[in-house]
Amino acid sequence: MGLISGMVMGTLVGISLVAGWSRMMRYRSTKRISKAVDIKILGSLDRDDLRKLCGDKFPEWVSFPAFEQVKWLNKQLSKMWPFIAEAATALVKESVEPLLDDYRPPGISSLRFSKFSLGSVAPKIEGIRVQSLKQGQITMDVDLRWGGDPSIILAVEALVASLPIQLKDLQVFTIVRVIFQLTDEIPCISAVVVALLSEPKPRIDYVLKAVGGSLSAIPGLSDMIDDTVHSIVSDQLQWPHRIVVPLGVDVDISELELKPQGRVAIMVVKATALKNMEMIGKSDPYVALYIRPVFKFKTKVINNNLNPVWNESFVLIAEDKETQAIIFEVFDEDDLSQDKKLGIVKLPLIDLEPETSKELELRLLPSLDMMKIKDKKDRGTITVKVLYHALSKDEQLAASEEEKKVFEARRKLKAAGVIGSTVDALGGAVGGAASLVGTGVVAGAGIVGSGLGAGAGLVGSGFHALGKAGKLMGKTVSTQFGTRKNGSGGSSPASPSVANRS
Repeated sequence: MGLISGMVMGTLVGISLVAGWSRMMRYRSTKRISKAVDIKILGSLDRDDLRKLCGDKFPEWVSFPAFEQVKWLNKQLSKMWPFIAEAATALVKESVEPLLDDYRPPGISSLRFSKFSLGSVAPKIEGIRVQSLKQGQITMDVDLRWGGDPSIILAVEALVASLPIQLKDLQVFTIVRVIFQLTDEIPCISAVVVALLSEPKPRIDYVLKAVGGSLSAIPGLSDMIDDTVHSIVSDQLQWPHRIVVPLGVDVDISELELKPQGRVAIMVVKATALKNMEMIGKSDPYVALYIRPVFKFKTKVINNNLNPVWNESFVLIAEDKETQAIIFEVFDEDDLSQDKKLGIVKLPLIDLEPETSKELELRLLPSLDMMKIKDKKDRGTITVKVLYHALSKDEQLAASEEEKKVFEARRKLKAAGVIGSTVDALGGAVGGAASLVGTGVVAGAGIVGSGLGAGAGLVGSGFHALGKAGKLMGKTVSTQFGTRKNGSGGSSPASPSVANRS
């Protein structure tokens, strides 16, 4: 009897356990399905939908990835890298070496690659974001990281020494914007645009090491190479500047090329309370200003003065008001060594209202990257007047031609030995010479002819006087600048100091 009752009780307990387990599994399955449905619904919501649901309690930790991962692309890139590196090495040497010569600082007479190899480590693509899809174009941003093992040696020649410099521990962190121009014909892409986004700012880190010597053999060499790299990146590769590659014959790339958007009339008025860099006497300050380093101009030098007054006018071309800025650098002229930087400041063009003259007092900084500076003492101020004029389509075409002529004129001045490189700052008189050499036209005619009427009130009568300066330059270039060191000469006191780019 006890055996039978035990069997019955055991069976009932077993059935209860099985029924309970089965019910629990059905419950868990239902919960999982319900949770999956909730996740799918939440996954279909965008940020605006969530804000409507949550109101002000929208959690800040909720994020939507801007970039999509492309692990498959990194795998293929690693396999293809030996072939890509070989082709890219030849392309970089061919295209970058001329830029090294164009952008080299005044203290260096020659700068070229003696060895260049991209190594065996492929870049890594952290993610890709499709920025926009519009008729005939696809714009993508590529988050690129590269900590490779390239072998790069620069042959540096200066007046005091010749030295091979190795770039070690090269690391690149940047977002590359790629624009594809589409076509109806295979391969469906007629041109590609490549540029580095300015925000976040591209990071290029490296260590300089002298091969068989010391960096101290050429004073300030590290800073000069850093300035050259920065100038090339910002003036050639950083958005809005771009590289346009047509992928066929007779491809129309006019819509992809960079075009001038506006002219900025600038008057450098004065500076106050500049830092003294001289042991005896006071600094001899001048101002170099530019939007692009390749079109850099400067004021005359005011000797022995920490509160100089210039009242000199310049005109610069802007290609993208949203991202570009005017850079003002104040230097102390030094006849025996490289000019010392007294301060620098950046004025974003987006802060300027078109056709409205504005007088600004800007506080000078030791560097635009204050994280690298230990000496953060006050550097004084600089006062400027600025006027932004938006160009019409006709003025854009004229300004593009003017830029090409001025750049070619700078190349001729460089070949003639008047300037050391095409990024040397030009004073008013040399600016007039650049226009004469490049176009054979009296300096200032291009700007007067382009109809910048709004800037006439700000710039004053300097444009009329500039024609006179142009006539004088044929006689004075060889004598006035024959003994002056590259990149440090100012305009003649007897000549007007208005510089322009046309």
